[in-house]
Amino acid sequence: MENDEIKLDTINWSAPEYSHKERGNDWFWTVGLISLIGSVIATWLHNYIFAIFILVSGGSLIMFNIRKPKDSNFIIETKGLTMGKDAYEWKNIKSFNIKENKEGLYSKLLIETKKHFLPIYTIPLPKELANKTKDNLLKVIPRSEINESQSMLFAEKIGL
Repeated sequence: MENDEIKLDTINWSAPEYSHKERGNDWFWTVGLISLIGSVIATWLHNYIFAIFILVSGGSLIMFNIRKPKDSNFIIETKGLTMGKDAYEWKNIKSFNIKENKEGLYSKLLIETKKHFLPIYTIPLPKELANKTKDNLLKVIPRSEINESQSMLFAEKIGL
């Protein structure tokens, strides 16, 4: 499609980076103990690098869950898609899909880029903007049946 001739309505919204769940003290203690026990077992088996990896992973998981998500700005406009500080021209995007989310305030806008590493982005899209966004994006990129990565779905299922 030739994107230079097509003018899009600018759609602008703000959404949290990820959906945050409040964790109780038990969750933090459990992650800490599992990390510590796993690290002790790895050390006992003389796998010191894996022991360090387990401790760093557990600490990162705890720190990530303490931090509240920041709001990111998303803009769809004639020149491309802007996600926070990253901007993509339409020629660098293969396709999109919008997945309706029954619960919550947001649908999921899936963007497939031409990147080889992490080619699919999942963007929270306010439900009231879903139809307008779909109509706008169909003017410049095709819609396809892309899905979220299995690791992302698994993480959501277990509550991460």
